[in-house]
Amino acid sequence: MKSTPVRAALAVLFFALFPLAATWAKPADSQEADSAAIKKLFTDFNDAFNSHDAHAATILFADNGDLIDGRASKSHGRTGIEQHLLPLVAGRLKTAHRDVSLQDIRFLRPDTATVDGYFEMSGLVGQDGAAVPPSKGLYDWIVMKQGGRWLIAVWHESNLQAFPTPPSK
Repeated sequence: MKSTPVRAALAVLFFALFPLAATWAKPADSQEADSAAIKKLFTDFNDAFNSHDAHAATILFADNGDLIDGRASKSHGRTGIEQHLLPLVAGRLKTAHRDVSLQDIRFLRPDTATVDGYFEMSGLVGQDGAAVPPSKGLYDWIVMKQGGRWLIAVWHESNLQAFPTPPSK
């Protein structure tokens, strides 16, 4: 007879925790699919950049997205972003190539996430037409899910400065 109260307690515990477990499981599956879609967005942007295709890069932005480049130049909206990128990919970036590394995706809400990544760029041409040494930088994005698609809402690029090697003692 002692087992009846234990069974009852276990049954109550099971029925109380089962709906909670079901809600935990669903977002994890959904979050995995969203993470994969965001990784694809990151790859698609890099492919568009390396193909020097301003339009392909621009359609990855939300309609009212913002782009802040490594020189702190800001462009707003798809039209403004494309107008910013077109002369760059035809000029200074026409032979540029970026190798990228996605570091982190952090969901702020089910439809909003931050994306952190690093890049190393080679093939950049200076304003005088001379080759520029390879550089490194980071991407700090805010992405949003709109109409079932993940898009870049804010694209912030920072150039990383090389730190001098400390003198040996």
